[in-house]
Amino acid sequence: MVSSVAGLGLRILGWQLAGIGLVALPIWWFDSQLALSISVGGSIGFAAALYLVFVQVKHALQPARPASLLSLLTNWFIKTLLVLGLLMIALRSGYFRPLAVLLGLMMSLVLYWLAVVTQQTSARRE
Repeated sequence: MVSSVAGLGLRILGWQLAGIGLVALPIWWFDSQLALSISVGGSIGFAAALYLVFVQVKHALQPARPASLLSLLTNWFIKTLLVLGLLMIALRSGYFRPLAVLLGLMMSLVLYWLAVVTQQTSARRE
């Protein structure tokens, strides 16, 4: 159980890092501020996913005390506050381009769900 949760978590985090890197690195040659803004947005999504992966692994390590609906909602609320707080810091800094930060965040969230969906379809084939 723990290995499957950790495996999916590492898969999600790897997809996010690879996807944001593959988009931001080529853009760096043309506009470094744009690439940095995309990377910051992607890092915000990565931080949220990292928090959720940590919580899921923690719950998987304690099988006698499974996650409740209240703990699930509390963790999603904390994740939302984390994303909004980091997003507010990035957008208020004045250095990053707001649309690029939002694009990076959106890309990391799409990559999160692509990693989950492709894991589900590959698991069904086996």
